Amino acid sequence: MKVTFAILGGLLSASAFANDCAVSNVADMLTCGKVEGSLRINSYSLNNAYFASTSQDTTTAGGYATYKTAPFYGVTAGVGIEGQRRLAQGAHNVSELSQHTFGLGEAYINWMHDLFSITAGNQKLNLPFVGDYSIYRVQPWLYQGVDAKYGDTDNFVRLTKVNKYKSYGDDDFSKSNRLNDDPYSGYSSRTDGLTALGLGKKFDLPNQYIKGQFWVEHYSDLLNLYYGEVNIGFKQTPWQPEISLQSIYGTDTQDAKLGNINSKSFGAQVKVKPTPTLTWRVGYDHVVKDTNSAWLEGSLPTPYAHNTSSDPYFAQPFFTSTQDLGAGNFYTTEVTSPLGEHLFAGSRLTYADTNKDMYELMFYGFYNFSGRFKGLSLSEFVGAQKQQSNGHPFLQNRLALSYNF
Repeated sequence: MKVTFAILGGLLSASAFANDCAVSNVADMLTCGKVEGSLRINSYSLNNAYFASTSQDTTTAGGYATYKTAPFYGVTAGVGIEGQRRLAQGAHNVSELSQHTFGLGEAYINWMHDLFSITAGNQKLNLPFVGDYSIYRVQPWLYQGVDAKYGDTDNFVRLTKVNKYKSYGDDDFSKSNRLNDDPYSGYSSRTDGLTALGLGKKFDLPNQYIKGQFWVEHYSDLLNLYYGEVNIGFKQTPWQPEISLQSIYGTDTQDAKLGNINSKSFGAQVKVKPTPTLTWRVGYDHVVKDTNSAWLEGSLPTPYAHNTSSDPYFAQPFFTSTQDLGAGNFYTTEVTSPLGEHLFAGSRLTYADTNKDMYELMFYGFYNFSGRFKGLSLSEFVGAQKQQSNGHPFLQNRLALSYNF
């Protein structure tokens, strides 16, 4: 790890020339660039981990750094390194923090003109069920492919092709996915990746706004996934409520390497602000049960989010994923608020009314330092899950110290 941080330190020193300067040639493009990244120490502690009667404890340090050039005729490029090294562990380690890794991170070229942007190479993405799930981990979660989009956050057309991916526990890109890491998924083949098309539109009215998005995602040899969401916000109404609806549908492709897939999910969410700083959210999702030989009785396979993230589901626990808990009803209520200038805290209660019959109660907080320690932050997630079929709760604590630059 000394080598890793020596290289990261060298890159950090290069950021000294990332001042405002005129870019008139390729040399200026390179020397006017900047370094961005994060150095992190994560410590996870799990008791009765995932109801398997084992405890897991691991502390790992690492991070990433990416050098990004200045734009020249709309073209920018980035190249970075990343790595992690286990510092300590208990009798059983946490798998995603247990590997010693070091290698290439982001490596891309981007061209931007007005509202159009296209990026090719190793990059972060934020599509439904194809996102950056490494915000609270040591290493970044990256995808190798091409991402083209026109528009802004709410009004867009986006076309994406993913060829390979790299999770937060690996140091190389592959044609595998998270289903390959689960011995119970029944899937061991490689995949040619993902093709996705997304559309989004927002309408601003005098007292309300209406916005929606729709996505079609084709996972090669596995499934087609369709996602739709509509949000209606009332800007002038007390508590500024936002009402949201979502629908998710998954069906197998012609090759059907996961077998029969017939997944239907419907959700609703209400978000309000009782005070200028306090946000209260209530979410619900229903995953339709299908016992006619469908994959996990109607659950949604998510190759790049399996056992990792619930992603856009309105009702979701934090330590496990909604789509991996079976068909049924899911309920979530969450309260978040800044507490002063530097502290942000929240709590979430989730109930999964499935064959797991599981509750999760979770508390979390972030403290962002200032002054000479600007960029340094401390985060804590602590919670418990309880299943009716298991007499002992699953307890988890995630503590992280990060320096973002």
